[in-house]
Formats: sequence, C-alpha cells, structure tokens
Amino acid sequence: MLIRCPECGHDVSDKAATCPNCGIQIAGYITHPDGVSQPNGTSNPAVADNNSSTKKGKKKSGGKGKWIVLLISFIIALTLCGVGYYYYLDAQRQKEQAAFQNALESNNQETMQIYLAKYKDAPTEHRAVIDSCLLTIMQSDMDWNNAYISATKTALEEYLKKHPDSPHKAEALNKIDSIDYATAVRLNTLEGYAEYLRQHPDSRHTLEAQEQLKALQDKEVTVEENELVRTTCRHFFQAINSNNESKLLETVTETLSSFLGRTNASSGDVVTYMRKLYSAPDIQNMNWHLLDDFKIEKITNEFGEVLLKAQFSAEQHIDRTDTSKEKYGKYIIAAEVTPDGKITRLNMRRQRISE
Repeated sequence: MLIRCPECGHDVSDKAATCPNCGIQIAGYITHPDGVSQPNGTSNPAVADNNSSTKKGKKKSGGKGKWIVLLISFIIALTLCGVGYYYYLDAQRQKEQAAFQNALESNNQETMQIYLAKYKDAPTEHRAVIDSCLLTIMQSDMDWNNAYISATKTALEEYLKKHPDSPHKAEALNKIDSIDYATAVRLNTLEGYAEYLRQHPDSRHTLEAQEQLKALQDKEVTVEENELVRTTCRHFFQAINSNNESKLLETVTETLSSFLGRTNASSGDVVTYMRKLYSAPDIQNMNWHLLDDFKIEKITNEFGEVLLKAQFSAEQHIDRTDTSKEKYGKYIIAAEVTPDGKITRLNMRRQRISE
C-alpha cells in the first residue's frame, strides 16, 4: 500500500526500503489516521514511542544525506568548470601561438601590428620578437626609400646586399635592369650590349638587347673589310698619281651614285676628272698621299645593298714649273666601297690650312 513519507510527505510504497525522494528509511513504518506510525501494524504505545524516536533519528539522517548529495554535485560542477577553463586557456594559448607564427612568417608590418593589438597579454618573449621584427621592417623601408630616390645602381645594389629578403627585391632588380639597359643603349656598342646580356640573360630587355647586338654585329667592319676599303682607295689615288686610266677604271663601278657632287656619274666622268688634273702644261708630277685616319662603317643604302663607308684625309703634292701656282692641297674624302672592292661614291672637300 502507499504511505506518506514522514520526511518529505511524498507518497511511497510501504514495501520500499527508503523514500526515493529524500532517502529516509521507510520499510516497517506505516502512517495511520491518528498520526502514529507502528511497525508491522502494531498499536503498542511503547512501540509507538520507540518508533517516534526512530523516526526523528531517520529524519536527521535524511537531511544529512541531502547535503552530502548537494556537496558532491557542487564538487562535480566545480571540477567540470575547472576542466573547461583549462581547455579554454589551452585553446587561447594555441590561438595566440598560431597568430604569433603567422605574424612572424608574414614579414608584414600591418599583420604584426594587428597581432600586438589583439594579444596584449601574449608572452613577453613573443611580443619582444615581433617588436624587433617591426623595427627591422621600418629600417628596411627607410633604406628602400633612400635607394629608390637615389635611383642609382650602386644604391640599389647596396640595399639588396643589406636586405636580401626584402619585399622590394623584385622592384629593385627591375630598376637595376633598366639602368643597365639604358647604359647599353647610350653606349650603343657591341661590348655594351654584350655586357648587359651577360648580367641580365633573362630580363624584360633581353630580346631588345639581342636585336640591337645583332644589328651592330651586322654593321661591324671585319679586319678583311677594313683592309679592302683602304686598299681600294689607295689604288684609286695611285692610278691618278700614275695618270693610268685603265688602272683607275678598275677601282670604280660603271655608275657611281655620286662623284665630286655629281649624281649618277659614270666611270667615264672619273677618267675625265683625272685628265683635267693633268691638263695644265706646267705640271710635271702629282702625288696623292692618304693619311692613316680612316673611319670605316658598314651601311645599307636605299636599295638594300651593303656598302663600306669610309672617311679619311689625303694630301695633294704637285710638281710644276710655274712656281706661282698652287702646289699643295689637303682634302677630306668620303667614299663608299662595294663588298667586291669598287668605289661607288666619292666626294672631296678641300681643307683650309688652318683646319
């Protein structure tokens, strides 16, 4: 049957050993309408008194059990909070460590400043490392500004030597590349372009430099070509010195693009010029002497023909019987010679003695 718990008042089976609600002992005690509890239904007053005393003891025992339960629950809750807080702190430490590594490896001023602002309670050694890195970056930025403003190869190379891992490395190398290419263009020599390509074999100006180098190589006068020009011009004036028409014709093309100011001159015009030189009756001898100041280059004319262009000086000495007439003259001569050794253009300008 159901009885009322003398401790908490909840209904409970009279067969239960204890109250499931408060834990007080139940078995053997029955509550009657007159409020007296008797073991096994007895009505003996002595027994009732004894039962009353037992009930009070059980009541005290039940209250103590409740507090024990509360204490255990509190301890468990406190333990769980402690464990949770430990894991929370551990997660924060891992998060700070990851942020520290990221800031350190970024080598970025903004990232490092964000780390310092966010993790003000970070380990002292971590903050010290980041502060040191920031100082290095700021010093590097100052050095970069100085090198950038100077815009000289030396300053940029010094910057890269001091800061080999700088974020401005690519920009500095590009500037050095541009400076070296500008120097090669200004020199415009085989050596200049060759040196640029040696230092910058794979850069943004490499193709241009290779094209310029090839163009200069195509214009380069070989030793053989140099000697061909000198020999041809020498034979031309030797033929005049000897007044030999056949030898003179061997040194010129049939048609000259220009001869002594006359365009499309013929080889016959050249012979006529030599005859005119010897037309004066008082001339006994003539000697043209070529000076060793040849300047020779390779050119391409309007027809796409490759010619050897030369400029040099020559002196004219005349032996004549009339001493009142001119016996000496100095000329600057410009000539163009074909690859097979024929003069196709020749003009002369007389120099004043003071030149």
